[in-house]
Amino acid sequence: MTSCRKICCSLHLRKPRLAAPRHLRSGRSGSAQRARLRPIEPALSEFPIDLWARIAARRLRRASRSLLAGGEVQGYGPLREAIADYLGTARGVDCTPDEVVILSGAQQGLDLLARFLLKPGDSVWIEDPAYHGAVDAFRNAGARLVPVPVDGDGLDPAKALRACSQPRAVYVTPAHQFPLGMTMSLERRLALLAAARHSGARVIEDDYDSEFRFSGRPVPALRGLDRSEAVILVGSFNKLLFPSLRLGYLVLPQSLIDRFLALRYQADAYPPAHLEAVLCDFIVEGHFGRHLRRMRELYAARLGALRDNVTHYLKGAVELPDIQAGLNSPAYLVNGMKSNTAAVRAAACGVEVRSIERFVLRRRDIQAVLVGFPAFTDAEISTAVIALARAFEK
Repeated sequence: MTSCRKICCSLHLRKPRLAAPRHLRSGRSGSAQRARLRPIEPALSEFPIDLWARIAARRLRRASRSLLAGGEVQGYGPLREAIADYLGTARGVDCTPDEVVILSGAQQGLDLLARFLLKPGDSVWIEDPAYHGAVDAFRNAGARLVPVPVDGDGLDPAKALRACSQPRAVYVTPAHQFPLGMTMSLERRLALLAAARHSGARVIEDDYDSEFRFSGRPVPALRGLDRSEAVILVGSFNKLLFPSLRLGYLVLPQSLIDRFLALRYQADAYPPAHLEAVLCDFIVEGHFGRHLRRMRELYAARLGALRDNVTHYLKGAVELPDIQAGLNSPAYLVNGMKSNTAAVRAAACGVEVRSIERFVLRRRDIQAVLVGFPAFTDAEISTAVIALARAFEK
């Protein structure tokens, strides 16, 4: 069997991407840089900001000394209770508040987990293509990445085992694979859990936008199927509500909590307790659930508008897969154009799509760009797709 070291060494030696995105380097705000079809952007104009402001003002007026003094390292207790209740109802995850840790978002969770779980040289199965933030977190921890090409059913544990039989950790986005959008099949989920049990690997489940499922029954989280405490669930409110909220969570096995909190204390001793309390009220009073239901309907309609416009204006150049969830969709280039070329041409027309090359590790068989739709009206989507039709002419 090919060793993990031989398969991963060339990837491990590649230099990590250290440069910040251009809009962050420029110091200008995201709103000033708003471009059509930008991926991974929620409909911020639809967020009930007046309601949020009233809840925040009420919380501030009633704030106790303990709330203002600094938060608990594990996070505000009532918010952890609200998250545990929500996950049990909506995601099929049976967990207690004591297993929930509040963080600034998924990226902080991935960074801390990489340092917590891995030693330099440890092997990590990772989807190919994959979320670049996870790739960077594991590389920064000195891990050896084992890329596993995803297919229509997600990551294939059988292929992963042939590549590396003893991973220390596994990173997956099973509900809505990033960036290709498929859902991991039940057969693959069970096989992955069995492989994790056999190898002793921890499975990091990034559940980044599964709440936005547009058809069919909600897909339970992988963590809900786990009976051996192998899965660590990563979730975020930043994509569900608004990015500057900077609140997310982990659900860890109880056996790991104390050691993880010791590391978290070193990195970030005082979470924003007041903001956590505002989010807690927003959830407990039912506003969170209502907002999600309204956004599901809106995003489904906007995805439909994107599909209709692509079929009308980009037939023969681009094909969209039948995704059923999320904040973005891959657009496969069927006209022979390369991913990077397409992204550059789109940008020249004022449309921000992302080349799939940003997310691949080893494979070179995908030519596609990632497009967003939730933040844009039907008219904006139509205008952007017409611009892409001009940009993608050969």
